[in-house]
Amino acid sequence: MKAALLSAAGFIALAVLGMAGSAQAESDICVDCLRVRVGSPVVIRGPFPDELDATFTALKLADGSFRGFSANGATYAIDGPTIWDMGGERRAVLRGGEPGSISDCGRWLTSTTRSGDEVIGLVHQERDCDYEVGRTGKSMAIATSPDDGLSWSEPQTVITGTDTLQPDRITGEGDCSMVDGMDGYLYAYCLRNSDWQTIVARAPQSDSTNWHKYYEGGWTEPGLGGKATAIGFLGPGAGYLLNDGWVAAVATDPWFGGVRLSLSADKISFVDLDEPLLTIDGSNWDRPAETDLIAYGTILNPDNGSNAVDQDFLLSYIYVPPGKGFESRYLVFHEVSVTVQDIPLPVQAGMALTRWSDPGQQIYVTSTGPLTGDRQAYRRDTTVAYMLTRAPEGIASVKFAECSSNWAGHLDQMLAADGSCGAGGYDRERTAGWLFADEQPDAVPVYRCVNEQARTHFASSAPDCEGLGNMEFLLGYGLAP
Repeated sequence: MKAALLSAAGFIALAVLGMAGSAQAESDICVDCLRVRVGSPVVIRGPFPDELDATFTALKLADGSFRGFSANGATYAIDGPTIWDMGGERRAVLRGGEPGSISDCGRWLTSTTRSGDEVIGLVHQERDCDYEVGRTGKSMAIATSPDDGLSWSEPQTVITGTDTLQPDRITGEGDCSMVDGMDGYLYAYCLRNSDWQTIVARAPQSDSTNWHKYYEGGWTEPGLGGKATAIGFLGPGAGYLLNDGWVAAVATDPWFGGVRLSLSADKISFVDLDEPLLTIDGSNWDRPAETDLIAYGTILNPDNGSNAVDQDFLLSYIYVPPGKGFESRYLVFHEVSVTVQDIPLPVQAGMALTRWSDPGQQIYVTSTGPLTGDRQAYRRDTTVAYMLTRAPEGIASVKFAECSSNWAGHLDQMLAADGSCGAGGYDRERTAGWLFADEQPDAVPVYRCVNEQARTHFASSAPDCEGLGNMEFLLGYGLAP
């Protein structure tokens, strides 16, 4: 299971190399002018112990339905009527290579793109693995499919690292996402395991097995064993923003405090949005852990499944809840909107504070995080507001946590100022985000409400709690839906 290999040691290496993320070169992108809204988290698939171990990719089929691909050693195809319906049965379409081969530990399909009558697939490979001691060798290959991903040609290795196999560590280059650069080239953004940095390679779309790495100002080094210039800690999940002509990369960055968005106009030099798309409390790969885990983030087009998107797209990632191990992996989608404003914004990013309901029990929960386990049956009721993903500069704000209790099998979940869950006899689940302490332009009030009969707390933007219960007090002000 390759997920378990990205341990604390790997993140320490990232910290030493520079926790700020990508290199902040001068750019034509006014990153401070971006307005970002991240919608409710929707659990699409899971829990699974033996898949959901790579970025999720999908294809739209001729009949309008979708085929998604999930992988963990083997790659599986899942069919559904829409990209939101990926919870069905799976079938293996790509397995690991022969013993002793460069893919004897498995093949993970990480990206797909259409080219004429074929689908081109970028395939993560591993060899010589002993996951108990943290050993594996990574590389990337290209395969093609004539039947929308149900069968694949024998993958041809196209990207390898400069290091050699080691007995007790991860080596090579892998976990790549492939992006159509809309300039005649395919680009692969990859994790280099020797220093945990991102590198980039490209190939002509007309010759998808001919890859060269970017090195010291040019695409001069071969994909197989060539040197590469580190372009920052971007994360390997990438896509292309069609409206603006930018490559977008997403990464879970615990030192940044969330899921980070990086953008590039030239496909090499990236700038970061200063505010996370989503807030996280940690990124612990040693499971189970007190905090949840967001991994393998990428972006998807809801209309065709590709990672070439308009201003509205899906953020996709693999999720492990607090207190759970890798046996509890879920696929989660959020709707995201990124628009460019005329001037810089004081607050740019907001994540949906969503009220969910269980109609049978008339129980409500209000959350910015995914609902898993017994809560998967809850239905979305409304978006109350958008929480801030970090404390804004120069504006008073309050940090909130999601708190829950389970007394005699009865769930109650509420928002409370961070640090106060225990005082009310509740357990802290995660950071919910921040609210303005005082009224602000384009903000709405967020009240904490209670339904005494159902013994459940919830949030509302109306002082009468929309007739669902009684208002306890004003929590603060969030960005307007």
